[in-house]
Amino acid sequence: MKILNTKNSIHDSIRLTATISLLFLFALSPMHISADNTHNGQASNLKRFQIELYGSFATLNPSDLNLFVSYDNGIQTFFYDTYLDYLQTNNQIQSWTKNQDRERQKIKNAFPFGARLKYHLNNTFAVSLGFKSLTSRYESDIELQYTRNELSNEQYLENLVYSPYSLSAKAYMPLLGIHIMKKIMNALTLEGYLTGGPMFVECHYMSDWSYEWWIQGTNYNWLTFQSSGILEKKGSGTGIALDVGGRLAYPLFESLRIFLEGGYAYQVTKNISGDGREIKDDSSETWDGRWSIKREEIRTPWGELVLDIPTNYWPTNSDSEKLRDFELDLSGFQLRLGLSFRF
Repeated sequence: MKILNTKNSIHDSIRLTATISLLFLFALSPMHISADNTHNGQASNLKRFQIELYGSFATLNPSDLNLFVSYDNGIQTFFYDTYLDYLQTNNQIQSWTKNQDRERQKIKNAFPFGARLKYHLNNTFAVSLGFKSLTSRYESDIELQYTRNELSNEQYLENLVYSPYSLSAKAYMPLLGIHIMKKIMNALTLEGYLTGGPMFVECHYMSDWSYEWWIQGTNYNWLTFQSSGILEKKGSGTGIALDVGGRLAYPLFESLRIFLEGGYAYQVTKNISGDGREIKDDSSETWDGRWSIKREEIRTPWGELVLDIPTNYWPTNSDSEKLRDFELDLSGFQLRLGLSFRF
């Protein structure tokens, strides 16, 4: 079933690219060019080629990828905040405090950039070949300290350091497009566009952590336990990208224009796989597999916790429940600013 899903995604990408390619070739057929050459006698003055460069801001919500942050925050809250509240409520400790300098952050936006080579069939229609790149990354050093004030007047200090804690997604998209243009208000040009093609993606998660447990008293400060480790997961795959939107262009010089675009980008892949590794003190393990969503259920005296987490680690003796396939969704609204040169 996994192989079938992967093949379907690849076939969808191929069909999308083939469809737009046929439209591209049809638009460039001699019949269309000939018709344009005789339209209002403007063929000799029509500059057919145009190069465009742009940068943009995009809103993102890769909810499956952001489950890493939700899971890690949930584990921390359950095994520290909730547990320490339980101890204090049951009079097993006097009190507790937490100091945390930074929070784990989810991926919420990106700054794509791209380029296009556009061919004008006439003053109304054009086709294009372009490339777009998208990268979104969160990385930070996080330090936490939990202090437990014991009934014996001792203090237990637990120090957690993540250096770094990171989450990222990248996408590369070759795009074929169709454009419809109309001049308005003399100088301004209004344009609508539809572009599409395959999408090649990468995603990455890393948690490089260290832990120390100290016991402090009136005349002593003991380091009773320490540990460190790295958990890393990588993935890559292919998907589909579609852009639809509109833009306004304003001439700066005869052949140079500035433009502002707004639109929506559909960018999804469901076949992510890759390798992973975990190092904990003197032991290490590596693996390779397809990314899916796993559900974990944890029951303790202070409560129950149910969390979903992305993983590509599926050992044969695991009793973890696979919830569904992982989906990397980088879709969102985009606002672009760029320059175009026509020749």
